[in-house]
Amino acid sequence: MGERPVMRREDISATWTRGLSAAEAALRLGSDGPNVLPSRPPVPPWRRVATQLRDPLIVVLLAAAALTVATGDWTDMAVILLVIVVNTAVGVSQEIRADRAISALSELTAPAARVVRDGTQRQIPAAEVVVDDLLVLAEGDIVPADATVVEAAALLVDESALTGESVPVDKTAAPIGGVAVPAEASVSAGTVVVKGRGRAVVTATGAASTTGRIAALLGEGAALTPLQRRLAGVGRVLAGVAVFLCAVVLALGLVRGQPAELMVVTAISLVVAAVPESLPAVVTLGLALGARRMAARHALIRGLSAVETLGSVTVLATDKTGTLTEGRMVVRRLWTPAAEATVTGSGYAPGGRIQIGDRTLDGPDPYGMADLLMAAVLCNDARLSPPGTADGEWTALGDPTEAALLAAAAKVGIDRRDLNDRFPRYDERPFDSDRKRMTTVHRLPGGGFRVVCKGAPEAVLGSTVLTDDSELVARAAARADELARAGFRVLAVAEATRPSSPRHGEPLEQGLRLLGLVAILDPPRAAGGGRDHRRLPPRGDPAGPHHRRPSRHRPRRRHRTGRHRPGGPGRRLPRPA
Repeated sequence: MGERPVMRREDISATWTRGLSAAEAALRLGSDGPNVLPSRPPVPPWRRVATQLRDPLIVVLLAAAALTVATGDWTDMAVILLVIVVNTAVGVSQEIRADRAISALSELTAPAARVVRDGTQRQIPAAEVVVDDLLVLAEGDIVPADATVVEAAALLVDESALTGESVPVDKTAAPIGGVAVPAEASVSAGTVVVKGRGRAVVTATGAASTTGRIAALLGEGAALTPLQRRLAGVGRVLAGVAVFLCAVVLALGLVRGQPAELMVVTAISLVVAAVPESLPAVVTLGLALGARRMAARHALIRGLSAVETLGSVTVLATDKTGTLTEGRMVVRRLWTPAAEATVTGSGYAPGGRIQIGDRTLDGPDPYGMADLLMAAVLCNDARLSPPGTADGEWTALGDPTEAALLAAAAKVGIDRRDLNDRFPRYDERPFDSDRKRMTTVHRLPGGGFRVVCKGAPEAVLGSTVLTDDSELVARAAARADELARAGFRVLAVAEATRPSSPRHGEPLEQGLRLLGLVAILDPPRAAGGGRDHRRLPPRGDPAGPHHRRPSRHRPRRRHRTGRHRPGGPGRRLPRPA
């Protein structure tokens, strides 16, 4: 999204504190219009039919039908018209079904928004948000418009609706005065706040927002597919050759003295005979069958030509997180100085086990696994919600990585609410991209305070943070590097007990004791290689499109999905059957 215009102090000084006045907001709403995406008018049925009839082969069939009327060949005319009707009906019905399904998925904007107006926070419909409104953002909110962040406290935003990357993005307050607003200080309409809180000044609404610009791109006309271009070329060549040859036959007959009426009828019959009446129907029905098979695999096809376009793909470049993977983090390994454990289960459900070798952890824990998970739950701001229906799934509110820690702890009976009641949070230092760690302070029931820190191994396994001996720290760093190379996202957890509350400004992240490491994985989707990997051709086989996965991660983590996908990295994908 790049950088936005320079943010001047005089532009936001008033809105940052009191927001817009009700009168000013009403004036801007009247001049700029509501904060809604422009919707395209519905396509009338006659236009859908006309689009189908403009196909070059269908035009040739229509001309042939007209000629059969001239010759009185009613049987051929009925067959040609039947082919045209079937072809048109299949294409139109597919478009209508796809449009109905897509319209149900088009609601991406927030239904309501919290703003500050006249110095008072209030909730209004998202359609009434205007430029320079002061938005109040909190965990779980959908951002109603493009805005610049002016206040942020551990603010994480899920931008997967725009970028496809489901890992939340850390947002910070924008610099003021002579500096362009960076992307990390901007939020876009349709994104979701997964953690923290903040305030932001609206910069664009409706069609001018990022979501609005994307919607405008979707309305642009598509170019012809390779099959459509080839069929159009066949139709033009066929029509030209047929007319030329029939003209030659007509001229030769007249030269030889044949009756003109007979030769005209003969020439028209030859034109009709040269038209492949079944070709458009065969092509349309073949594409319709392809669309039906893709719909059974939960792929929605708006136009039949898209099926052929997918078959013409030679290189497939996909994002990883949330595309090839489920976009839901799960804990798979736990490491402490005493042992290493494997975690089973899927999603955010508490089902699963923690196994140390052949032993399931369900009783006394001499290895420190429970202490590691308890600390990870205390230094955590996520929440898990049970399914609302019998066949529903557990859902997470907050950072997916922290939600995975809660799910792992629940497998050994650690409850977040009970733990927070026993050890209430006294102070905290939120995660930020510079420190790469988060620290919380909790009251102990018998007096004293417990400091818990979790973060990236390189940020926690340091001499300024830990008091453990160098041999233990080196072992932990080596194991963290091995897990990262194996494709895991690794967190280090440490703690310390303090006899008194830390004073204001006193460093919290010093003198800690290492509890262990947590290895987290975003598992691959079944359709991303977990279920259909047996259909992949052998390596180097030119039978299908080659898969490429662009990555912005450091080399150690770029091959993460390939390590855990049964098909392996760098495999060719099968062409659609």
